[in-house]
Amino acid sequence: MIASTSSLKNALLTVFVLNAGVLCAQGRLVDKREQAEGWYLPVHGQVMVDGGKANDFELIVYKDNVEMAKFAGDKKGRFELELDIDQFYTIRIVKKGYQEKMLYIDTALPKELVKYPDYECYVNLLPSNAQGVDPFYTDFPSAIVHFDQEQGGFYHSEHYLSHIQTRLAGIASATF
Repeated sequence: MIASTSSLKNALLTVFVLNAGVLCAQGRLVDKREQAEGWYLPVHGQVMVDGGKANDFELIVYKDNVEMAKFAGDKKGRFELELDIDQFYTIRIVKKGYQEKMLYIDTALPKELVKYPDYECYVNLLPSNAQGVDPFYTDFPSAIVHFDQEQGGFYHSEHYLSHIQTRLAGIASATF
């Protein structure tokens, strides 16, 4: 009995010593991006219609212009995506009776960057019969998203968004 207790103590001590580095690391798993596989950008979205949460909409995700996934948003108008780093994505948001919205997301990051915030977006859908809309511009992405070094995260281009909103009359209050 004494031998087994001693063996158990030695085993526990060995496990503790081997894991001491992990216990003291305070949750930091990698120091460089190339140390991690499957690095991705979390995207959290909210789709709105007339100021309320949308339902019955579909998301279509393209990576380098190739369709990768198609799925329905939840009943509260939310969606979540995990987009691979250093790729180009187009996200189409489609709802019957409403104008389609597209988001273009460039997930490129500076090579030394290990930590970065999730991307949060809000999309306001307009009825397909909205007055004053220039149909030429409805085929363009509603927002172009990329990593902004100054702001330290993924943000849409304000210049592009302002320009496209002036071309699509009536959506100056839309947010992304």
